[in-house]
Amino acid sequence: MTIAPRLRSTVLKLGLCSLLVFVAPPLSSQEVEGNGNGGGALFSPADYMEISTPVTGRVSTNIYGFYLGNVQAVIALVEIPTKLSNHFAVTPSYLFIKVPANGLALLTKEPQTASYRENQFRLSATLSTSWRHFNFAERNMYVRRFTPSGDVDRYRNKVFAGREIAVGTYHCSPFVFDEIYHDFAPGNWLRRNWVVAGVDLPATRYLTFQASYIRQDDQYLRSVNFLGLAMLVRTSKPFGRK
Repeated sequence: MTIAPRLRSTVLKLGLCSLLVFVAPPLSSQEVEGNGNGGGALFSPADYMEISTPVTGRVSTNIYGFYLGNVQAVIALVEIPTKLSNHFAVTPSYLFIKVPANGLALLTKEPQTASYRENQFRLSATLSTSWRHFNFAERNMYVRRFTPSGDVDRYRNKVFAGREIAVGTYHCSPFVFDEIYHDFAPGNWLRRNWVVAGVDLPATRYLTFQASYIRQDDQYLRSVNFLGLAMLVRTSKPFGRK
């Protein structure tokens, strides 16, 4: 049995995606996402792959793979989006992160003798709608994190807005979203806040460039900036888009 006839999209982000991460020596509770108050910039090319396939008319499976160049970080994510109505979906998912000791040393600026591994079990509920060619979505997510320093419960809330616009005969899709993170652990209520602006720039039917900027305000990092330029190669329209 082959899944090829059921393949909805394959997305490759190859080499053009960059991360600018400001990091410093780790705090007592190690977190691979970074911590500390110091500075420095790290460039890392990233490869990303997505495979989406429908299971039924309302249930699909998404599989993602990420690799961050010189950091040698590997991230795997499996999602099962389930549409309960035209505007509401729930998505159970599992995420795995692994960073070898030498990659972790680049992030923390400290020698490391052990790799970092984290497992996450996640459940999200997403409400979406459209109005005057604008697309809006709000996602609420519960995450159970299993980290080397202990288990943590996390809540994430994401508000998204996007619109396809035409410049003459050319169509592009700018988008913005804001996402907050809260870990149910000692510390400030707001663990992290992301403000993201980006645009999808189609080059051909199957090739799209995506430019993005992320400002991250973090309980430990204070302020982080991410710049990304990605090349997306699609075999068909992305899942969920008309």
